[in-house]
Amino acid sequence: MALYKNISSDWYISVDSGVGTIYIDGNLDITGNVTYVSELAVNDAFIVVAANNTGTVTSMGLVATRVANTSFAGLRYDATANAWQISTSVAANGAPIAAYANLASGGAGTVGGANTQIQFNDAGAFGATANLTFDKTTNRLTLSGHQALANVATPANVSNAVVIFSNAVSAGGTGVYFTSAAAADELVSKSKAIVFSIIF
Repeated sequence: MALYKNISSDWYISVDSGVGTIYIDGNLDITGNVTYVSELAVNDAFIVVAANNTGTVTSMGLVATRVANTSFAGLRYDATANAWQISTSVAANGAPIAAYANLASGGAGTVGGANTQIQFNDAGAFGATANLTFDKTTNRLTLSGHQALANVATPANVSNAVVIFSNAVSAGGTGVYFTSAAAADELVSKSKAIVFSIIF
């Protein structure tokens, strides 16, 4: 049988001058806000948020107060992105002011760009561009759409560009080759250049 206690103002319970413990042998369901003066100690290994979520709530997590009631940071799980995310600036309800970003996964941050694009520091974030790629299948590094280095056959000439690539060592003694619209050859090592100067 339910028992209701209605009061018209604040209600204080004092135990041992504020140093005792109140025990509740059952569930505690609070519809308003809960304020902790010191700390919250939870014995359970996990804290459950959005417990009654039927799938309609797609963003749930925790909000940390940075400056009292004016500035907050957020940690949330985004069900749409299927990822844990953080933001350095959110509203008190967790809504992003600064965009949420996926947390690192598997020792790496959220990658920039598309597949094969090389990662670089872009103003403190992972950056990438289609102008700098590496294909691990062909062992080919590409700059600005032109092959820069790969152990492959001589690539086609590229107008207004010099393509450098590697191949079997030949008379130049380096195995480093170039090709352009004007010429194609192996770069010559210092020792080979000395020999050639003596012979020719």
